[in-house]
Amino acid sequence: MIRKKKLDRSHFLRLLAKSEPVIRSYLRALVQDYHDHSEIMQNTFITAWEKFSKFEGDENDFCKWACVIARYQALKHRQTQARDKLVLSEKVLEKIASEGIEDTASSQQWLEKLGDCLKELPEPNRDLIKQAYSPEKSIKAIATDRKTTPDALYQKLRRIRKALSKCMDLPPRSPKKDSEPAYSI
Repeated sequence: MIRKKKLDRSHFLRLLAKSEPVIRSYLRALVQDYHDHSEIMQNTFITAWEKFSKFEGDENDFCKWACVIARYQALKHRQTQARDKLVLSEKVLEKIASEGIEDTASSQQWLEKLGDCLKELPEPNRDLIKQAYSPEKSIKAIATDRKTTPDALYQKLRRIRKALSKCMDLPPRSPKKDSEPAYSI
């Protein structure tokens, strides 16, 4: 039994070595990407070895049989890639790109407005907002530094955020500076 397996393996390797250039060329016509081609070749050889005990034919039939396995491996690979990758039409990509540009402009305007609203805050409140949104310190540590409780600090931050929100909802201000801010805390 061991001798027969050894002969089967030797026979398979001999047939594979003889057919490999034809299988490789056939597969190259189906798959252009080098890495995909190599992976499919390996899967083809593994599958051919696993099914070799069922192969019935002569040396000339082996190459055709292996090419059929290669074709199925290539199809299987394409199906896997189709599931893994989202392929979008050119129109969809164009729409996404144009909406992305619009969103970028809108976001930029929003950030500019927020910057203007932050400038209108009294400096201690501006500093508190910067500290609260900085990853360097926790609210508890900021409260300790300011000699207050975290709850009192949260209340102060809530009032500042409310004032910023109110400022953000206002229409843009004229270029002249008013003496009073557009909102109060």
